[in-house]
Amino acid sequence: MIAIVALALGAALAYGIADFLGGVAARRATVFASTTVNYVVAALLLVVAVALTGGVWSTQAVIGGLIGGVLALIGFLAFFAALAAGPISLVTPVIGLLSSAVPVAAALVLGDRLSLIAWVAIAIAVVGGVLIGMEHRLSVTGLSTRTVLFTVSAGLGFGFATVALDRVPADAGLIPVLLDSGLGAVALLAVAALRPFSGSLRRLLALLDPPTAEAPAPPPAPEAATTGTGIASPAFLLAATAGLLTGVANLLLMLGLHAGSVAVVAVLTNLYPLATMVLAWIVLRERLSRMQLLGALLALTASVLLGVA
Repeated sequence: MIAIVALALGAALAYGIADFLGGVAARRATVFASTTVNYVVAALLLVVAVALTGGVWSTQAVIGGLIGGVLALIGFLAFFAALAAGPISLVTPVIGLLSSAVPVAAALVLGDRLSLIAWVAIAIAVVGGVLIGMEHRLSVTGLSTRTVLFTVSAGLGFGFATVALDRVPADAGLIPVLLDSGLGAVALLAVAALRPFSGSLRRLLALLDPPTAEAPAPPPAPEAATTGTGIASPAFLLAATAGLLTGVANLLLMLGLHAGSVAVVAVLTNLYPLATMVLAWIVLRERLSRMQLLGALLALTASVLLGVA
């Protein structure tokens, strides 16, 4: 179990940092542009990983990877749209909670056999994730309806994508996550190619970005006023770095799913808001409450319990 916990927590750390960088990139450019760069870089990394590690291309592996890819793409677009509308330290934990709830429910339905300590640890981790999402006040009046819709869509998309990846054969190796990322990258590049010729498509993609009046200000920095996704722009570099980390996180997630229960792996992986929250606190000066710190302590406790379960 210790190896499974290590893989899941490694994926959580990589996802958390990647999501923070992707969210900042989306604020400086657009949700669609930052998501596209993220996906392409992650897919390229996984192409190399699969070339080095191999795997069996079975029908079940391909179907699972493609279904996971569609659901994850929906989740990614909604995720960055929610982050661009902010606040990061509230949106990400809610998404993480929903992303955990779906795999845990699936594990219960599928009859995963875990010890009592493991189920207690999972419950503690879920509670910790909820507390991490609580700011100094429990009011959500600052959240717009569009932000809530994007948040729920992202959480459910990621949750069901994890379940789809878990149902593939173990001998598939990293092929399912390659298909997951590859499908998203191809779809986004196709949309990017068609966008200049379709006003309707441009208007649809614009809906992912918050109206200028409600968009949160980017973090103060010398280059904060720089926008766009040119290859040397800060937004591009942030999105590309996020893509590398996302690729690493996907790799660790797939290895974890092959090794253990989807409930354990999903719940620990979905503690990624802790890393995002800490970065939001350090870089964006978003304040952390005692409830959030308690949530972090519970998350650590759950990880230790799962390690010894």
